[in-house]
Amino acid sequence: MLPAGTGKQQYDFAFSLLRQANYDQAEVALQEFVRAHGKDPLASNARYWLGETFYVRAAYVQAAEVFLEGYQADPKGPKAPDSLLKLGMSLAGLDKKREACAAFDKLLKDFPSANAGLKNTVAREKQKSGCS
Repeated sequence: MLPAGTGKQQYDFAFSLLRQANYDQAEVALQEFVRAHGKDPLASNARYWLGETFYVRAAYVQAAEVFLEGYQADPKGPKAPDSLLKLGMSLAGLDKKREACAAFDKLLKDFPSANAGLKNTVAREKQKSGCS
């Protein structure tokens, strides 16, 4: 599925499928990218966007698994806070309130300097999930 070329070109191809809302093909392309380029700096982004392909299709179990794997693979990476947010949102989608709240709390604890937009989203999602 991925075209020949550099890792960056393959990532751009996979991401372009996502931007076109072609989630099934984006899922396959992003999975291939992560398998082929797991150590590439773009792998963290690819894992996050792979999780998004599941999340937007309300496949919350798969989304939660991918966001957790992405966070664990790069817990200090640029997508780590976003992965924790979407992990919590996926868990909330599965009606796993306690686990969702734990993911939101971990994000705020581990990333106190996260940007205001992310913190606002976390606050909104915590409220929606009934977190204390």
